[in-house]
Amino acid sequence: MKILIAFCISVFMVYADFIKAESDSVIYYGLSDLIRYAEKNNSLLEPVEIQRKIELLKKDQLNKQPAPMFEAMIDYIPYDFSAKPEYSGFYTQRLLLAGKLDANELIGNVKAEKESISLERLKIDLKRQIKSDYFNLYYYERIIEFNNEYKNIISRIIKTLEANYSSGIGTQSSILKMNNELLMLDYELIEFETKRKLYVNNLRVLTSLNIPDEYSTKGIREYIEKIPKMDPELLTKEMIKNNPEFKMVENMIEESRAERKMNELEKIPDLTLKGGYRYMAEDKMSFFNFTVGVDLTFMPWNLNRINALIKENQISELKAGSLRNSALQYMQNELQGMLIMINSLNEKIKFLEEVFIPQVKLTFNSSLAAYSSGSDEFMNLLDTFRKLRETLELKLNDETDLLKQTGELEFLIGNNLIAVN
Repeated sequence: MKILIAFCISVFMVYADFIKAESDSVIYYGLSDLIRYAEKNNSLLEPVEIQRKIELLKKDQLNKQPAPMFEAMIDYIPYDFSAKPEYSGFYTQRLLLAGKLDANELIGNVKAEKESISLERLKIDLKRQIKSDYFNLYYYERIIEFNNEYKNIISRIIKTLEANYSSGIGTQSSILKMNNELLMLDYELIEFETKRKLYVNNLRVLTSLNIPDEYSTKGIREYIEKIPKMDPELLTKEMIKNNPEFKMVENMIEESRAERKMNELEKIPDLTLKGGYRYMAEDKMSFFNFTVGVDLTFMPWNLNRINALIKENQISELKAGSLRNSALQYMQNELQGMLIMINSLNEKIKFLEEVFIPQVKLTFNSSLAAYSSGSDEFMNLLDTFRKLRETLELKLNDETDLLKQTGELEFLIGNNLIAVN
């Protein structure tokens, strides 16, 4: 009994360690892991995937000849039953000729491809949402780090103010003002933590993972450094090749062409073959029957109907081509706008890192040293502190905007620009 209890306890401990390890591993999921799980688990993808499978099954239904028909008949039954009736059986098969089955199969392929494009579009949009939430989460993680750094700076300043006040140099109002700054940071921290948890929850919903509230991003600095120089021509080619909107328009064109081809083939008549056996009971004689039927597709009213359908398909094809040209022009303009924004953000970040932030830090440290020695006023120290905080947050805002713009650009071209962690 003791051995059994010990075995159960050991199994429970191993299971608890496994659960804890699995929970801990969630904290270290990277961006690529989140995207992979979202593409695997997100509930929005399942209905489209099912519809795609349905369309693939329909394709195998369209390239087959119509079902045959068997007729059994008793004919010439006298009302007074004074004579014997005739018995007959017929097998009828309608034959679609001149590539009509291939045209039907082509339409099935086009419709199945449309569902595949819809699934691809959902996955790309899902990837954009995850990246947007992930980058917003990074923003609030960094702003919380800044908040803690500012609190440490203010705490050191308060100690200096208190020392100066004790020696008769400073004023109590200066201490109170810095305490107010400290309380404001504590108040902002509540909002920042709430926003951070909201974005963690968004990732939890998108990926169907049990992501803990303490989850944090990783590798963002390396991600920013990997952002390549953008070549508009190469990006345009990638956009035309991979963007689901372009693929959907091309699919519309292919569908119109396939329907036009099928309608043109309707002018070619189909055959109906009919063969059977007849037995005349009265004369005790048997006969074989064979009939060939031809559709009269050349009738004027039928030709007018088919020509109207073909004309409609041609107009639909022109409309799809016009939509494609319009979409290309609009997306090229959008692409150029994104590149301008990305280049501008890169220049701003470089200026902040190399020029502005070092200057602001130097000014703040100089002001802090001057105030500590009594050669500068408190308000100057407070102004330089606020400028330091504002400048660092400007850089963080620009970095987050750069990440989001890159994600939007990847959505537009339908492909990754950067290998994610």
